[in-house]
Amino acid sequence: MNMKILFNKFSQIRMMKIFAVVFTALLLIQLHLFADNFDSDTLKNYKLDEIIIKSPKYNRNIFDIPAAATMIPERVLENNRIENLTDISNIIPNFFMPDYGSKLTSPVYIRGVGNRINTPSVGLYVDEIPYFEKAAFNFDFYDIERVEVLRGPQGTLYGRNAMGGLINVITNRPGRDKSTNISVDYGNFNQIRSNITHNQPVSNSLALMASINQRHNDGFYENQFTRTDIDRINSYSGRIKAFYTPSENFDALANIQYEDSRQGGYPYALFNDETMEAGSISYDKESIYNRKLLSAGLNLNYKTGEFSLRAVSSLQKLDDEQEIDQDFTPQSLFFVTQDQQLQMLAQELIAESTTGGVYNWLVGAFGFKQILDKSVGLEYGPDGLVKYKLPYSEYYYIKTYDNINTGIAFFHQSTINLGNFSLSAGIRADLEKATLDYNHDKFPDGNRNNAEMVKSDTLFFEILPKVALKYNISEYLVPYITVSKGYNPGGFNATFERVEDRSFDSEYSWNYEAGLKAKWLQQRVYANIAFFYIDWTNQQIYQTVPSGTGSMLTNAGKSESKGIELELTALPARNLETWMAFGYNEAKFIEYVKNENEDYSGNYLPYVPSFSFNAGGNYLVEIKSGWLDRIKLNLTYNGFGKHFWHESNEAFQKYYGLLNHRISFEKNNTTLSFWGKNILNTDYNSFYFQALGNSYAQIGKPATMGLNLKILF
Repeated sequence: MNMKILFNKFSQIRMMKIFAVVFTALLLIQLHLFADNFDSDTLKNYKLDEIIIKSPKYNRNIFDIPAAATMIPERVLENNRIENLTDISNIIPNFFMPDYGSKLTSPVYIRGVGNRINTPSVGLYVDEIPYFEKAAFNFDFYDIERVEVLRGPQGTLYGRNAMGGLINVITNRPGRDKSTNISVDYGNFNQIRSNITHNQPVSNSLALMASINQRHNDGFYENQFTRTDIDRINSYSGRIKAFYTPSENFDALANIQYEDSRQGGYPYALFNDETMEAGSISYDKESIYNRKLLSAGLNLNYKTGEFSLRAVSSLQKLDDEQEIDQDFTPQSLFFVTQDQQLQMLAQELIAESTTGGVYNWLVGAFGFKQILDKSVGLEYGPDGLVKYKLPYSEYYYIKTYDNINTGIAFFHQSTINLGNFSLSAGIRADLEKATLDYNHDKFPDGNRNNAEMVKSDTLFFEILPKVALKYNISEYLVPYITVSKGYNPGGFNATFERVEDRSFDSEYSWNYEAGLKAKWLQQRVYANIAFFYIDWTNQQIYQTVPSGTGSMLTNAGKSESKGIELELTALPARNLETWMAFGYNEAKFIEYVKNENEDYSGNYLPYVPSFSFNAGGNYLVEIKSGWLDRIKLNLTYNGFGKHFWHESNEAFQKYYGLLNHRISFEKNNTTLSFWGKNILNTDYNSFYFQALGNSYAQIGKPATMGLNLKILF
């Protein structure tokens, strides 16, 4: 046997043994604590809540789902001050969403699967509305009931963009009780957040809920050249939901959400790849990112004793503008403007059995149309004209891209329950067409010169199978195995300078997962462990265009990602909840020869931490005095292992950890909380990229702290 293969096998076995020892040790510690703190009568009435995954097409107990899944309830979102998807990285193992510096391009990576630009490889649904464009991913969180993350391909049931996994954000639903919730938050750097949510029952069958949200900060970073704070934000958003239940068999949920966000930016500094240090932020022109985002959905549900029918209609519109000092230096080299308008329509129809029993089935159809119009302009400054020896007094160009993506899919899943065994098999037929209408105009000395016009289209078709087997040893111990195919369609690059770079191909993966879900001591301990291996071909890789003034996707040869995930939640004592989540991920290029001078085979994939770690606890102190009912203490620690920023593996971020806390004082329906994030002021870099022959980094956010007042009536 090849020594390299033998060594890899040995390393994998060694890692599995290490995690098995850690898992066993943690369990024994918890058992010891329980033995010291509880008698049998107490155990009967003190337990963790059941975890129900409400993602469409699942909607059942986490123990019935043969996949790694994490549910983050509202109280955890609040305790960790989760403001957007980026903050989820602190909680979910092997989930990483780097802080890009604006809401524009929000890359998400699950188990190493993700894309810096273009079509995302991780699916996002908000109240069952699909988000296909990454520019819409980073939105403000408020009035959120839960966030669910399913790791591993979900393409059989969800199709587009679900190669790495699925994120499902569920906001609170209108109810029968009239209520108003007011939250006001203030922190250093003049961070101000306020939210008002009102639930109004109109009749026995109709309830309405309206929320408005505001967010502001003065910025965490200073531009040394202009002596101004550069990453300020002003964001306003609102949501209206109507829930109609005229009978036990039928209900309808309509919602509309809008956000208007205006950001400064970008907090990028020149980075020295040799010393691994970022310099000061210093560039000559102010940069901004402004976005308007509208999403609307209508869910119709009809149930009988034997089956249910569901129709989900979705609409999304996005209108944004970006102005950015492309060189991020005091020199006046380049200035880029970008405007894009997005329109997306989607319709899904699903029929599903509801009888339970031996055989269960689900069948559905999904169709969508997405129109994206984009205009990119680049202007050379005086220093740029000199540096690149352009014989003009002024020079700029404008590129316009009109992209239309349409798709249709049919899917089916069957589940057979035989005693303690459950076998699920699913398949999806996915057809998608992409078109590009591209125009490139140059303006030397203000004179228009059409350089290129392109009209092109391409078609993608794929069959996505999935098979899963689980065995209920008992209701408290459930092992499972899953094999599934992952797929992300190809498309057209938004920026290209050569014909061969105009488009990129689809990427594929075969995913193998084995896991165990367990609970002990009458539901006082939850534990989930999963091992995964991803065999990945034609991976879509982020690259800069040859001139260095933009980015594009190309395809690598072959990659693999493997690792382990462990989640443990326990109640070791009355009023004390503890948890630990750990993810290990080794993602490498197996074959990737970029050109005759660059061979990255064997290198680690960028933007994939080698491991992630989250641990913490909540403790409740009962007071029962005239002025105070209880105190809640929350402390969490988040660690991120070494991760590389570029496929060359020359630049990287070493391990760093963030400590956060929240202390809440409660009286009746009023809560006053004091919170802190990165309270030890850890230094780290949150993002990195290369352009124009330089390397740039964004420094991680400094220590922040503040207070929150919440009133419910």
